Amino acid sequence: MQLRIVLLLGALCATVALAQQPVSPDPDHNAKEENKAPASPMQQLVAKQFGPDFKVDAHFDPVLGDMDGDGVEDIALIATSKNPMGGSGAHNYTVTDPYDGYFGFGNAKIMSSFSTSVHPRCILIIDDWKAATPKAKWVIVNVPFEKITLGQVTLKKKKTVAAVTAIGSDGIAAMVYFDGHRYKWEPTAYDEENDK
Repeated sequence: MQLRIVLLLGALCATVALAQQPVSPDPDHNAKEENKAPASPMQQLVAKQFGPDFKVDAHFDPVLGDMDGDGVEDIALIATSKNPMGGSGAHNYTVTDPYDGYFGFGNAKIMSSFSTSVHPRCILIIDDWKAATPKAKWVIVNVPFEKITLGQVTLKKKKTVAAVTAIGSDGIAAMVYFDGHRYKWEPTAYDEENDK
C-alpha cells in the first residue's frame, strides 16, 4: 500500500512540475515574426483611416490630386475588403457606389455586398489626407477597372477638379469625380497614346 502511495505522490509531483514548466514556443514562430515585413506607409494610413479590414493593393500607385476642389491635395488608394461597410461608423467614412448609381442602382448598402465578388477592389479617397483629421473619407465600391490614372473633369460651374480615370480590361474608361456633394462615375473617351 505504501508503494502505491509513493508512486501516486511521485506521479502527482511530476505532473505539477511539468505544468509549471514554460511551454516551448512554436519553433517556426520566431522565424515567422522575423519574416513578417512591417506594414507599408500606405497600409498604415489605410488601417488608421479605414480600419484593419482594408488591405492596400500594391499593384496600384496612389493617385494624388485635389479631388474635391478645395485647393488641398487628396489621395486615392486602391484596396480590397470583404466588408467595406463594416468600419464606416467607427472610422467615419462614407461608402458610395457611383458606378451602379449611374445605372440607377446606387444604394451602397445593398450593392456593396456584391463588391467582393463582382469588382473586388475599392477606391479609397481621403480629402486633405495630410491633415491630422481628414476633411472626409470615401470608400467607392463596384467600379470596374484594371488601371487607374489621374485625370480631370470640368464641372457645370466651370470648375475643374482632379478625378480618378478608371480604365477597364475592355478598354472602356470612366471618370470618378466629386460633383460637390458626392462621387460620380461617368464613361468617357480614353486615349491610351497620351497616357504613355
